[in-house]
Amino acid sequence: PERARGEGAFGGMRAARVIALVLALILAPRVEDESRMNASHLDASVHHRWGGTKLARALHDGNDTDHTVGVTVDENGNPIGDAVTQPARSMVGFVQDCSGFPPTQSGTLCGARGAYLHDHYLYVAATQVDTISVVDVYRPDMPTVAGSVTHPKVLKGVVATWMHRSGEYVVAVARGRRPEGFGHVVLLDVRWDHWYTDDAGRYLVKPQVVSNLTNCSTDVTRGLSVGRLCGSRGLAVVDETAYVVSEMSNSLSIINIPRRLSRDFMGFLPPTIEPEFVGTLVDNRLEGAYAVGVNGMNAYVASRWCKTCVVLVSLEDPSNPVVGGKLPRPGVLGQFDIVESQEESIARLTLGSPLRGVEFVAKGVEEDSAFAFVTTEFDGR
Repeated sequence: PERARGEGAFGGMRAARVIALVLALILAPRVEDESRMNASHLDASVHHRWGGTKLARALHDGNDTDHTVGVTVDENGNPIGDAVTQPARSMVGFVQDCSGFPPTQSGTLCGARGAYLHDHYLYVAATQVDTISVVDVYRPDMPTVAGSVTHPKVLKGVVATWMHRSGEYVVAVARGRRPEGFGHVVLLDVRWDHWYTDDAGRYLVKPQVVSNLTNCSTDVTRGLSVGRLCGSRGLAVVDETAYVVSEMSNSLSIINIPRRLSRDFMGFLPPTIEPEFVGTLVDNRLEGAYAVGVNGMNAYVASRWCKTCVVLVSLEDPSNPVVGGKLPRPGVLGQFDIVESQEESIARLTLGSPLRGVEFVAKGVEEDSAFAFVTTEFDGR
């Protein structure tokens, strides 16, 4: 009898546990939905003003972890853009070629900085080794170095690259060795006669320096570097014009570059393949200039003169650029205002991207590309 009573009590407890489990499974979704609804109402009530929008914080539930993201909403509290999808963070692949420590590093990607994507080749400025390297990213998960060129003088401290629209040459900017900063603008021939295949059928390239431009020398009496291209740092190219900012010269230089390197359909060579100055602006508001963007007849320069704004330069007369860009007057058709500086948060809407903080993000990438290409200076990737 005692054993029977024990078995009966055990069976009752087991039945009670089963009933509790069933009730929990039935009620769990409802409790979760109510908790999420309460949390969403709470999050919607906590927001901050930012310009003409509100910056709200929302909690997203994930299978692996919870994380907080910033959501921009309009005046009525409606999310602007996608406020639900979690951002994907993944590195598809990388190539690294650098060993040792400065100043005795060796490799083709040491000090990798500015880069430009053309077709499926990335033209990377490797600052520490005075090298332009070409990286094949046809397989983004397995990029490989396809070639490089080094020059101890004209590519000294190279920091930026840009493929000309002809596809025949790359424009590069080198800031020079510190502290002198003898900067150069360099053209590198990458036409198909510089390409070849290896035993595995891979296309490799041997870029060649074909011309360069410099304008910087040392003022012995003052112990300073003087000229238009001292410490050249930032580059933008539009058609056959290169725009170069130099941090030690406090300058923006406008430079003509050739339409092509090859003969035209009539068999004539271009008049010149040498880059040539058109005009230069030197101004204290361009102190430490290190990035430039161009839209229409205005150049936008990021400098140390202002940490959050950019300086506007008029390009209407390329031989005589002046501070003060011409912008349409809001609400007045055909009227313009002369603007000397503008908050970068506004200027980026015109340029399509910020000027600051993107020195290691490759240019030339299509807007709808599934990939971004980022260089890392310290480990040569």
